[in-house]
Amino acid sequence: MGLDGGTIISRSDILRGQSWDVANADGGASTSSRGGQLSAGKVHTGRRRVDPAERRRARWSHCALSGEPLREPIVCCGLGRLYNREALIEHALANAGTFVSETSTYAYANRTNATEGGNVASHVRSLRDFFPVHLRAVDGGRRGDRSGEGSHGRAGKRSREEATPEFECPVWGVRCGEAGAGEFVAIRPCGHVVSDRARRDAEATAVEGRGESPGGESPHCPVCDVRFHRDGCVHVNSFDVSIGERLRTAVDARRAAEDDRRHRRRTRKERGK
Repeated sequence: MGLDGGTIISRSDILRGQSWDVANADGGASTSSRGGQLSAGKVHTGRRRVDPAERRRARWSHCALSGEPLREPIVCCGLGRLYNREALIEHALANAGTFVSETSTYAYANRTNATEGGNVASHVRSLRDFFPVHLRAVDGGRRGDRSGEGSHGRAGKRSREEATPEFECPVWGVRCGEAGAGEFVAIRPCGHVVSDRARRDAEATAVEGRGESPGGESPHCPVCDVRFHRDGCVHVNSFDVSIGERLRTAVDARRAAEDDRRHRRRTRKERGK
C-alpha cells in the first residue's frame, strides 16, 4: 500500500464515478464511506434528483455521447439527440470494429458495459444513422462570457472546452432548453434547428399558398428556403414521451428495413455462387 505501484484498486466502492448501487452490490459487506455501505444502521435514501431545468440545459449544451460541450460540427440522430460529430463517428467506427485510439477503445467498452441507461448511441451503427445540424448560437454561444474582460479575467481563464454553448431559434429568438420554450425540430434535408412554432408557421404559409395541394410546393425552411416535408423533421431533445416513442418507432422501423435489405442482398449473393 502507499501508492507504490504494487496494488491495483479493484473495489467498486472506491473507483471514481461508481454509483451507490454498483458499490453496494456486495450485499453490504463494504464499510467504506466513499460510496458503499456507510454503516449497518444507515439506509440509502436514493439518488439526488436532478433539476429538470438543468437536464434540459445539459441536453442542449453537451454531447449526448461524450458529455463534452457541443461544438461545431454538430450532428443529430433519429432520436433527436445532439452529438459532437467527431465523437459519434468514432462510435460508429468502433461499432464496425475500428478504433482510432486507445482512448476510444476504452470509451466504447465503458459505453457497451453500461449498467444503467444503456448506451445512448446504441442505435447509431453507421454514418447513415445521423445527419448534420445547424444551430444558432446566442451571443457567441458561450454561457458566462463577459464583454470587456480580457484574457486575464474570469472568462479568459475558462478554457474553451469548459465553456457552455447556448442556442436559440433563428426565427423567433426562443432559447433552446429554457422552460416554456416549447419543442424544437431539425428540418431535413438542410439541418436547421428551429422552434416547432417556426415550422408550423412555414407549413401554414404553404397551405395558404396551396403548397400542399397536388402539384403544389412543399413548405420551405424559414432559414434557408429549402423545401422540406413534415415527416422529415426530427424533434430535438424532446421531453414529450409520445414524441420519444414515435421517434423510437421510426428508428426501429428504419433499422428493420435496413436489416431486411442486407439479408436479401446476402441471400442473392449466396444463390449466385
